Amino acid sequence: MTILDGSISRRTALAGCAAGFAAITVRRAGAQSARAMTFITPFSYILAFVDILHAKGGGYFEREGLDVTIQQGRGSAMAVQQVLGGGGLLSRTGVSDHIRASSRPGGDALISVGTISQGSPFFVISSPDKPIRTPKDMAGKTIGVLSVGGATEIVLDCMLVAQGVDKASVPRVQAPNTPAGMALIAQGRIDAYIVSAGVPVALKAANERHLAWNTDEFAPIPGQCYIAKRESVQRDGDLVVRFLRAVKKSIDDMLADTDLSTTMKRIEGFEIAEMRNRAVAPDILRNEMQFWLTAGRQNILKHVPERWQKGYDLMAAAGFTPAGKADGLYTNEFVDKALA
Repeated sequence: MTILDGSISRRTALAGCAAGFAAITVRRAGAQSARAMTFITPFSYILAFVDILHAKGGGYFEREGLDVTIQQGRGSAMAVQQVLGGGGLLSRTGVSDHIRASSRPGGDALISVGTISQGSPFFVISSPDKPIRTPKDMAGKTIGVLSVGGATEIVLDCMLVAQGVDKASVPRVQAPNTPAGMALIAQGRIDAYIVSAGVPVALKAANERHLAWNTDEFAPIPGQCYIAKRESVQRDGDLVVRFLRAVKKSIDDMLADTDLSTTMKRIEGFEIAEMRNRAVAPDILRNEMQFWLTAGRQNILKHVPERWQKGYDLMAAAGFTPAGKADGLYTNEFVDKALA
């Protein structure tokens, strides 16, 4: 796979395979008696991780008797290995990554304990002058993805197979998760690229002409989930329940924060690249938050069986996992206890 970076800025959020394992622990008065646990983000801080950062910065974990260390990872694969090795109780990963990993040796050691993004956070971006409106338009075209074999390439193949397009007919290259990808389209180096939710917001803020659509239109796969080692949650299930309860309370308060001013203040202590543009950051945040609600407010954090099975079936059809049932990959036990 070719890597195209052009003159790409490193400003963006998800570009961040970044900053090593920097652990941040905010200790408040009285935290000495709290139960300690570590949460590993897939990579450096971005607004998509506001569910965790706000729960930390707003004291929600502390009020549940938790002393949570948030450790920044260097990619989802490494974060998963950290969890498997006991370096953290929980991490988050793409549901597509979790489904694919489950069919590999050792993959059954992990289980999802909550779905944070019910919908896909990925968008296909193209030029209005040469629009890519559906996966069928991609045949013979070069499509940019964020990483080799990563979630954006998985969802690309799932869309193509679902629409009857030969995967081999669609060359793909690595492209940036920034508005700078539009320059690659203008240069004819790619015809479209798949990005995270913040990029369409940034393009709109810059008044740059573009066409954007969500990949859920053709490959509805839940976006992100919290994963843990099965034996760890059997031992520390109470910590998982408290963690999920804190996150749910944090989410409820963010959804009620209509102008997001309180939310933004509570995450100021974290180094988040997107926060540098305070005019655009709230819109990026709103775009991320919508995926918490894709399956309805009543299903926040829950695994919705129909959505998980649909995503599993799409991935099986695309050859990423054997045909079968998705319900062994997750449990609602801890979410149900947290919300009771």
